[in-house]
Amino acid sequence: MVENIGHDGSLLVRSEFAPAKGADVADKRNRLLGRVTRVFGPVKEPFTAVRPSVPASPSLVGADVFVSEGKHAHEEDRRGRRGH
Repeated sequence: MVENIGHDGSLLVRSEFAPAKGADVADKRNRLLGRVTRVFGPVKEPFTAVRPSVPASPSLVGADVFVSEGKHAHEEDRRGRRGH
């Protein structure tokens, strides 16, 4: 869920898992919103910074968003090591 919009225009999303950096993020209609740029915070429910592909609308705050499992699902983890 989108928690807030940062001063730089990025979306602050509360995640249920740590998505891969560069993973596509879409809305409930499967429209691309942007890509994951950073994952931080607690391990159980991390925050994800998403760089939007178009300027973010304030109406996105509170909206559910989803990480695409496409081409990014089997890439290296965020520290550059292969996942096991």
